[in-house]
Amino acid sequence: MDVSVARDRLARAEHDLKKRAPVIEKRERYDRGEQDLPFAPQGVNTEYQELREQAVANYFTIAKSAPVQRLRTDSIRTGLGEDVDKQMWDVFKANKFPSRQSMIYESMLLHGRGIASCWPNLADRSKPIIRPESLLRVHVEMDPDDPYTPLWAAKVFTVNELSPTMNGFVLPSGVTTSQKTVGIVYDATSMVRFERGGYAGTGEWEFTKDGTHPMRRVPFALYDYTVNDKGAPWSAMDSLIPQQDAINTIRFNTLLAMQFSAFRQRIVVGFDPVMKDRDGNILYRKKQDGSLEVDGNGNPVPLLSTPGRVGVDRLLAFPGGETKVFDLPESNLGNYIEVLESFLVQFFSTGQIPPQYLLSQMANLSGDALAGAESTLASLVKELQLSGGEGNADLSELAWYAAGNSEPYGAAEAVWADAEARSFAQIIDAITKLISQGFPRRSAWEMIPGATPQKVERWMVQATEDGFANRLMQAARPTVTVSTVNDQTEITDDAPAVVG
Repeated sequence: MDVSVARDRLARAEHDLKKRAPVIEKRERYDRGEQDLPFAPQGVNTEYQELREQAVANYFTIAKSAPVQRLRTDSIRTGLGEDVDKQMWDVFKANKFPSRQSMIYESMLLHGRGIASCWPNLADRSKPIIRPESLLRVHVEMDPDDPYTPLWAAKVFTVNELSPTMNGFVLPSGVTTSQKTVGIVYDATSMVRFERGGYAGTGEWEFTKDGTHPMRRVPFALYDYTVNDKGAPWSAMDSLIPQQDAINTIRFNTLLAMQFSAFRQRIVVGFDPVMKDRDGNILYRKKQDGSLEVDGNGNPVPLLSTPGRVGVDRLLAFPGGETKVFDLPESNLGNYIEVLESFLVQFFSTGQIPPQYLLSQMANLSGDALAGAESTLASLVKELQLSGGEGNADLSELAWYAAGNSEPYGAAEAVWADAEARSFAQIIDAITKLISQGFPRRSAWEMIPGATPQKVERWMVQATEDGFANRLMQAARPTVTVSTVNDQTEITDDAPAVVG
């Protein structure tokens, strides 16, 4: 790749990354629970502000985590034999993929696209480096002729650089560092690295090095769940953000009602606390010397009458014939709760989340009822497995060539752990019937929840050992001799045997 072409591509990638960063950061902020507070007028007091913060309830992350938690790849089936399958899965495990794969699936559901990178490992060529990547740092440009195939990609990230005068020594805290930005552009065969800033750098991209790679295509695997006809992803979770805001607003209004109108309010009207004499003249407070007491503005302070403290064991008496006392009824908080529950049902229905995630909605479910209730979530999980499986297959192909293999890789597929809600007894019964009908035992055991290639292999060895031990036990048993009946003696149903 020419350096000038790489520089132009890097500038375009950086522009697109900055353009989409606010949208990506908002989704991730909502996922963390750092959501927009419900509306309140400017200048509200501390009490109102605390209620706004308490009103935020993060249902958004439940809608994201529920399907992602059921996505787990247990192995890769390459079609090149069990030895190659084990070799490729060992590569994934060496990169802690079993625990890190959820990061890719979360990005796939949250943003519509998850990304994983693959690069040769110079320390151990048989174990390529596989890493989940962030959409905030990686831009993938699709081929205009084929909008579903990457043409080139760029990764932009920052690192902290120590001063060259430190000579590698570790200095006490407080020593300043300089931030350097690194940009790397990849195509199907090569890469070009640029750097900007740092102690010795400038404000422009400076070429540092270039090289080639063996992956035969852009070294990023795409996990696309929702893409348009131009190959651009879009988030299926965006429609839940306004609903999450509405739920927070309902909770805020409920908290306000609980704070100020959840109980009966006593109202007094027509009561004038200023004391007056018989002629209607205002009485003023006096000092000990008989002079009038004045306030800060120099005005005399009137005498005030008080009905006393309010209490259930006290009677309030108000002077004056125009005074009236009455009650305001408390608010019906059940109306707020009913609206909130309705909005929650709509929220989870939009996210294809079954009602048992709201624990008050369902109880005492049988296995069949639970499976029926989770049918929509199971459909969503299967759809995500299709997209995630394609990404895992592409990633395994990148790792195959990164490991130094030159022969064609062929088609691969991901083996997913069973995530559907079923009774374990039903699963075992079905597996037993399959084996009795001649279905391969290894393939049947792979259907057991939690089965991995290593577990199945161990089960096969143990089954072989147990079978051999049973045959030895049968061979060691003593032979039982059965005596025969004398051929000259006839035994019939209606006559006893003749002895003698």
